[in-house]
Amino acid sequence: MDVQQDEPQNHSTAALTIVVHSWATPIVGVLMLVIGLLGGYFGRQLLLPQPSPGVASSPAEAVASSQDQPANPDELMAFVVGQTRHFKGDPNAPVTLIEFSDFQ
Repeated sequence: MDVQQDEPQNHSTAALTIVVHSWATPIVGVLMLVIGLLGGYFGRQLLLPQPSPGVASSPAEAVASSQDQPANPDELMAFVVGQTRHFKGDPNAPVTLIEFSDFQ
């Protein structure tokens, strides 16, 4: 008689075991990704309601707002530099560097 066979075996097992090398893990991952993408695409309409057609702005207002901004890059840079109030260094420097950032 072996002494090891007479002793009771008390092994605790995990309730849920995920084996990384099984095919179920990547399939579940891809399935969750697809569900998330579809839920985000179709759920967006529920969270952000579309504006009603009667509230649309008139074409004259759209043309007036687009005329306030310059069209080509040189005019755009002149517009941005003209609107900027916080400069460092010589205002008459031959090169102007503009840094765009968002501090939110």
